[in-house]
Amino acid sequence: MRWRHQGAGRDPDPAQWFIAGAPATGSTISVSQVSAAGADPIRAVDRSFDPDAFLAWAGSVYQRATAAWSTKNPEVLRPVMTEQVWDPYAEYLLSVSALALAREVMASAVATASLAGADADATSHSVLVSFAVTITGPRASLFDERTRHWQERWLFQRPAGSHTHASGMVAVCLVCGGPADVADSGRCPYCHADITTRTAGWLVTQVATSMPNLLRIGIHRSARPTVATPRQPPRAL
Repeated sequence: MRWRHQGAGRDPDPAQWFIAGAPATGSTISVSQVSAAGADPIRAVDRSFDPDAFLAWAGSVYQRATAAWSTKNPEVLRPVMTEQVWDPYAEYLLSVSALALAREVMASAVATASLAGADADATSHSVLVSFAVTITGPRASLFDERTRHWQERWLFQRPAGSHTHASGMVAVCLVCGGPADVADSGRCPYCHADITTRTAGWLVTQVATSMPNLLRIGIHRSARPTVATPRQPPRAL
């Protein structure tokens, strides 16, 4: 699925949202639907689920995305995204990061995560995370206040029947099942297996962001006249 534009009709935020991916079949939640239920639907079927631990883990996934922009290598995101999300995200990243300024700006993005909704149905568990993103670093001054900030929503899903590790840790070793520190990026402390691609069953199935259009406008205003504006993300016909 390509990046596609969605107007503000279903969302109170007037920003222009771009969406990639799709919720799991049968899911009742999406990036367009913010819920006031909090984590209760997941906690009802998974007593070990800790919203704070999950948000910390989700933040580490977003940090993986900023690292991808820094290295111009979307492969580090493949283990935590479905193909429906990764394909268009990788294509957009490679296109925009062709400009050194765009790559530097995106690599400097800092995000604050909050829980925007959760659900548990017969097919999957779903957690919607909202990220408030801010451009930092020396290049931030090139952009006006409105352009330096944007919102993103990432939908994390796992198969129904899944359970969080008894420790409450979301990040676990896929080999021995031992809990792992979210900030750790090396080897499992128990069996020493590589844990850099751990997902604990959760995958990003859908992403919505107001960033692409804002970034395109900001770079157009800030870059030298001889630098081409990044091409607009591909959209569905």
